[in-house]
Amino acid sequence: MVETANYDEWLETVAANRGIGIVPEVAQRRTQHPALRFVPLTNAPPSPVSLVHFPDAQRTLIRRFLDAALSAATLE
Repeated sequence: MVETANYDEWLETVAANRGIGIVPEVAQRRTQHPALRFVPLTNAPPSPVSLVHFPDAQRTLIRRFLDAALSAATLE
């Protein structure tokens, strides 16, 4: 197993043929790399996601983000 510290390092690790990975569909639209090929993963089980925040953070922005995330989750 190869561990990476961040997304860019992970991309280069996969591009160097040292592993594979699973990313959300948005990664394919935002990532341009000549050595990477994105293959749709079909019939995969749902993957749980948790949203966390500091209690003293700006509540209005957090509420907007949570509303957007929940709205996007119900579209699927």
